[in-house]
Amino acid sequence: MFTLGPFGDRIIATREIDARPARFAPVPASLDPRLKAALADQGIEQLYSHQATMYERARAGDNVVITTGTASGKTLSFLLPVLQTILEDPAERVLLLYPTKALARDQLRGLLRLASDLAFGPGGTMRLEAGVYDGDTRPTDRKRIRERANLVLTNPDMLNAGLIPAHGREGYSHLFRHVRYIVIDELHTYRGAFGAHFANLMRRLLRICRHYGSTPQILASSATIANPQDLAERLCHLPFHHVGDDGSPAPRKTVHFWMPPLLDDDTRRSVQQEMAELLPHLVENRNKTIAFCRSRKATEVVVKEARDRLRSVGGGHNEANLLGAYRGGYTPSERRKVEKDLLSGRLLGVVSTNALELGVDIGQLEVVVQGGFPGTRASFWQQLGRAGRRGRDAHAIVILAMTPIDQFIATEPGWLTDQQAEHAVVDPDNLTVQLAHVRAAAAELPLTLDDAALWPDLGEVIAVLEEAGELREVHATFHWAGEAFPAGDFSLRNTDGDRFKIVDRTTGETLTEMNRPQVYREAHPRAVYLHDGRQYMVEELDLVGHRSVVVPVDQNFYTQPDVRSHIEVTVAQEQRDVAQTQAWFGDVRVDDTVVGYKMLQFHNHQNLGYEFLRQELPIKLETEGFWLPVPEDVLEVISAESQDALRGVVHAITAIARMKTMAEGGDLLGSSFKFTDARYEADGSPVTAPSSGGFAATRTAIICYDSHPGGIGFAAKAWELAEEILAGAAELVTRCSCTAGCPACVGDYQLPRPLVRWALQRLLDATVPVPAEARQTRRRRGPMRPRLRKRFGWDDIGPRWEEVRAALVESGEAGSAFLAQVPAAAVRGDKLVLVVGSPGVAAWLERKDARRQLMGLFGHHLRMPERWRLVAEVIEGAEEHALRRSIKLRRRLEDIHRDDPGTERLANDKLAGGILLPSDGTVN
Repeated sequence: MFTLGPFGDRIIATREIDARPARFAPVPASLDPRLKAALADQGIEQLYSHQATMYERARAGDNVVITTGTASGKTLSFLLPVLQTILEDPAERVLLLYPTKALARDQLRGLLRLASDLAFGPGGTMRLEAGVYDGDTRPTDRKRIRERANLVLTNPDMLNAGLIPAHGREGYSHLFRHVRYIVIDELHTYRGAFGAHFANLMRRLLRICRHYGSTPQILASSATIANPQDLAERLCHLPFHHVGDDGSPAPRKTVHFWMPPLLDDDTRRSVQQEMAELLPHLVENRNKTIAFCRSRKATEVVVKEARDRLRSVGGGHNEANLLGAYRGGYTPSERRKVEKDLLSGRLLGVVSTNALELGVDIGQLEVVVQGGFPGTRASFWQQLGRAGRRGRDAHAIVILAMTPIDQFIATEPGWLTDQQAEHAVVDPDNLTVQLAHVRAAAAELPLTLDDAALWPDLGEVIAVLEEAGELREVHATFHWAGEAFPAGDFSLRNTDGDRFKIVDRTTGETLTEMNRPQVYREAHPRAVYLHDGRQYMVEELDLVGHRSVVVPVDQNFYTQPDVRSHIEVTVAQEQRDVAQTQAWFGDVRVDDTVVGYKMLQFHNHQNLGYEFLRQELPIKLETEGFWLPVPEDVLEVISAESQDALRGVVHAITAIARMKTMAEGGDLLGSSFKFTDARYEADGSPVTAPSSGGFAATRTAIICYDSHPGGIGFAAKAWELAEEILAGAAELVTRCSCTAGCPACVGDYQLPRPLVRWALQRLLDATVPVPAEARQTRRRRGPMRPRLRKRFGWDDIGPRWEEVRAALVESGEAGSAFLAQVPAAAVRGDKLVLVVGSPGVAAWLERKDARRQLMGLFGHHLRMPERWRLVAEVIEGAEEHALRRSIKLRRRLEDIHRDDPGTERLANDKLAGGILLPSDGTVN
């Protein structure tokens, strides 16, 4: 029996969702008698109403997308028309696409239960064949499935890298020539970056099918979202019919909203701590449970801490083996073992990422625990649907995190349970994604004029690829001339295909694989890597061999990386006025560098210390961003009161931007940065005319940017919704029930909520007065910082250069660090002459943007004349020294191009410290 026992006081609200009776329809009269008999063998004498509707629409030739609840029989909905068609014509083939390998193999089991006994052909001598075709399928089985299987179950990754590129090889063309249906399960998972890749993959798949003369019909199923028909049409580039009237029964569901208790310092316990205490209670009470965490690291921390408690339950029993873990990065055998143990009852609970959110059959579960709002209402309902199957009542426990949306749900639970799911966002025409798939398509078939109807930017892409020597024109078609297999150059799920193995030195076993950004954050030297609750310490990061070597350890802490960011605008594309600021959109470069790590103790999560890495690990990202400059008067107030208040403004704006664009936390990131605004003079006043002689100002802005190379559409959408985002951020901080500031509204208990609220309101309305709390603080601290007093003038630069330079360096503004290396300066007429030590630097200062940046710095801090110029002179003798270095650099570059450029670069990384710890494996 389900009970919360000692945790009942954590529940701040409960919502009951009534059970729903079934609505039935008769089995279609046109259904083949053999198929009717197979249904009867499984006790199915009639269909749910939505199953009958989908059968009718599919048989009428429509592309159909169905959205009904979890365990509503969606699989049977698309299997009936598929199997009927195969019984009528055994030569037809069906491609069934599932987002994960685990789901495809689980669905095969159910499919075979229905279809394995179906006979067709002369005298019923032939049997229907089905098989899973993925990276775990043996080569002999792959050949059989390609040539003989009527039903081929696969995933987008295998379709991209295995099936489509090989279409011309023996045995492959037969499959594409006879594809009658393409079935897409869990359509709602194809959003964001993954959705953009999938939309382009479908362009390639349908292109190959047309080449072989087939025009497949598409049947899709999805969790409940607001725009299933629109999403299906954007992903598949075809018209769709929507079936959404759910005729299946649904059990009663009870949703409990759980608030972690306050601690002595007025902070709240973390979601991870609460889950680690709740799960042992549920296991002890024999409630079959699934718990969802928002990240891999959280999953591992929760399962370890919960197992620690289960090792000593009532009577001294060790029940840690009753709780499993499941996430991406586990091997196929590890995942299948967890699935089987849940089905058989050997496991009573599992802690998972959203990898088990999809329809894998893991038995009869009773309780779903959600470690915070899962990101969308669609995911909430999908996760809740994991419990209550086979007619049982379901319970969901939503443990509310200290985030803006979770705390909003605490005050408005109906927002989660009473409203429809959101829109799924996908950008099929993302330029970076188009480029990747056009390269792959060109290697599959020559590009023709007709392909311009598939890819809107094909003309521009062809020009770039032709210039790079990857395409050659033959009679107005473009043939691939680059290296073999461009489809292997990218990943559908993460655009960084640079993979590293995590290897246990003691056994030689590969625990998992990660891309480079993941390795830098989770498997850097001396990081603690968690795998199924076990601890490993990284003793060696080998940048040449692409592996991180780990050893098992048993200690009381895990690690969290310290990542520092630098952001730079490369191209400003759009700009418009928004309230008291401006909304900008454009291309940005983000440099994230892992410089060190914190050590956090298990169970209480206290910080045990910090260590710097001996070699910093940089990650570069070219993407799209949306930014809002902060007016100078606002910066003056919040800087005088709290140097960290700007972080609270960033937190609120980013939180609302994610809500408005339906972006996951990892899709849209927020920060503050400085950028050059050519609309303003160096002193902050607007430029009145291009000929006024003004120079661009350096301004501070809040930015939200896509975390995917090239951008993926979230920042662009945020730019369109800038007014709503600003208003929503101000409302978020205003409505929060905390007294001084908390992680929900401003991101931290230590940040001043009144000041952050005023700054957001001031961005909307210039007349909003400074809050009384801030005025009182200023009286205690002294007057507000006055406007900058310019101590030095034009005539001081030469004779007092050391003092002038020190003042400029102290400002910390862009360009000040460079001036620290300038030994001398002089004024000659209307010219300010800087003496530099390199001809290359002198040439750099001849560039307009570099010169503008430094002139803006001087103009902001010094009294300068109305007209003046900046020039550079090189120290005597520097030219000859620079020439020698230039010759050496050119020779080195030639050596790199003669060898493998990737190996050379990584080897240099290794010499610079790529292997950072002793090779004998000792760990201090």
